[in-house]
Amino acid sequence: MKLLDGVLLAARSDVLIDNELRFDSQFLFHFYDMDFCRQAELRQLRMGTCAVSVVHASAGRLGPEAWRSGYEKYLAKYGDT
Repeated sequence: MKLLDGVLLAARSDVLIDNELRFDSQFLFHFYDMDFCRQAELRQLRMGTCAVSVVHASAGRLGPEAWRSGYEKYLAKYGDT
């Protein structure tokens, strides 16, 4: 399984439209990037990285309740694999 960090995901809109790939609205913050990559992989879309200099100055959304909720939704959708 491939995973790209959600701090910067870039894609061609025509590829997303043609493959009916969108962000799943049930993932409000945590696990949205894992879900997006999992959907792309299931559709056999090519994913990769390139060298980009980015400053990510956010501490994120910390808190065990929000993370646990996202984790449970992810497991419900994909199981533990």
